[in-house]
Amino acid sequence: MTKRVSRHSFVRTWRWPVALAGLTLFGLLSALLGRSGIWWALSWIALTIPLVVIAFCTYLRDAAR
Repeated sequence: MTKRVSRHSFVRTWRWPVALAGLTLFGLLSALLGRSGIWWALSWIALTIPLVVIAFCTYLRDAAR
């Protein structure tokens, strides 16, 4: 039973950091390998989302104080 709880905890802890890392990787690769304007726009969006999440989390942390 403990293995199930620890696995659930592991997935719950790491799902958002892994998703943001994947989004960042997509943004970097689309900026490097994309040859048209749509890929550059997608890279800007993909690289902006993690920054917005960081700013939002920082705001929530400061508001809780």
